[in-house]
This record gives sequence, structure tokens and C-alpha cells, in this order.
Amino acid sequence: MIRIDAIAETSLQPMVDGLDEIYRGIDRAQQQWREASPFSCPEGCGTCCVDFEPDVLECEALYLAVWMLIRQPERAQAILDGTFLSPRSDADRGCMFFDPVNPYHCTVYDGRAMICRLFAYTGDRGKDGRPRWKPCRFLPLHDDDGTALLRKQYSEEDLLREFGAVPPIMSDITAQMLALDPGTQHIRRPLREALRQVLEKITMLMRFAGPPPDNSSPEPDAPQPLAS
Repeated sequence: MIRIDAIAETSLQPMVDGLDEIYRGIDRAQQQWREASPFSCPEGCGTCCVDFEPDVLECEALYLAVWMLIRQPERAQAILDGTFLSPRSDADRGCMFFDPVNPYHCTVYDGRAMICRLFAYTGDRGKDGRPRWKPCRFLPLHDDDGTALLRKQYSEEDLLREFGAVPPIMSDITAQMLALDPGTQHIRRPLREALRQVLEKITMLMRFAGPPPDNSSPEPDAPQPLAS
């Protein structure tokens, strides 16, 4: 769990906690799918992030904002100050957190948005409501042992017959997220815009909360030690 005292007693913390549990569920489901299927992203790919900036729900921006205030406070403050420098030279083209030099690319990986967690390893539902999945166009088409893999749309029957499992379904996960904050469930904004606004909201609450009490000195009415 990620927590900041300023929002602990507000309606924001349950959204952070709820999304944290959803994200953990995504990790578990995707791990099961990766273990069952022969597909895996090429090492250090990141191609899906190069020209992409996610549109996010407020709960996603909130989660990332809290994560940054805990893990990357200097970068969070730079976003508020308007002095943030993206690791890429063309930050207007895609996600401002994408680092083309770092082999892992995402510089906010543990706080990243939902869609960034779902690339390649989630399916959807067809018109009949049943799960289906199609490999990302950048996934290799051969298993580790050289077995040729098909780049086709796999039906639920195909998935169960060939791999014995189905990947997590994007629409099912999205429905869980929308339930965290029904009032804003249809509002999505570009990440850089939504993140700044949520950071402003949290830092305002932090100012209202004030500094933590100083417990280093005794209370006025506390008994004082006797002079020797």
C-alpha cells in the first residue's frame, strides 16, 4: 500500500488502496498467463510506449501522484513548478516519463497507469462476450524451442486448447476501476494534464494538514525532571 498522511482521512485514500489491489490482481493474472503461454515481450522493447501518452482516470493519476510524492518527490515538485525535464528530447510526442536510453524505459514503472500495465498481456471480449486475444505485433513469433507461433486472433477455445489458460480481460479490469469513483468514471485526460492537477490537489491538502507535531520537547504540563 502507498499512503500519504494528508489524504489518509479523505475520500482519496480508498481510491488509492482500491487501485493498488486492482494493480496487484493484474500482476498475478498476467504472471499466470505468461507462465502458461509461450509469448513474451522482447527484452527492452518499449516500442508500444514511444509515441503513446495514456489518457487516464483520476484514480490512475492519483495513484501515480502519491507514488511520485513518496518515491520521486523532486520530480513531483518539478512538475508542479513547471521545471520538469523529460528524459526524452521529444516529450510532446508521447509519454514524458519514457526514457529511450534506459533499457527498462519507464521511469515511473511501479506507479504507471493501467493501460501501461495491460499492453500485450490482456485480452478483450468479442461480440459474443467471450474472451479472445491477439498477440501484439511486436511479440516474437517463435517459442524458445523454435516452435512457430501464429499471429492470429485466438478464441477462448483456442486459448484453452493450446495454452490451457486465458489472459486477463481488459474490460473486466476497467469495470473494477470505474467502480472506485463512479462520479468521474467517464472523465479521462492526458496523463501530464491529469497528474499535475492531482498533484496540486494533494499538495494543497498537505499544506492544510500542516507540519507534523514536534514530539522532541515535553508538553507544557508534563512533569519536569528535578534539578540535581
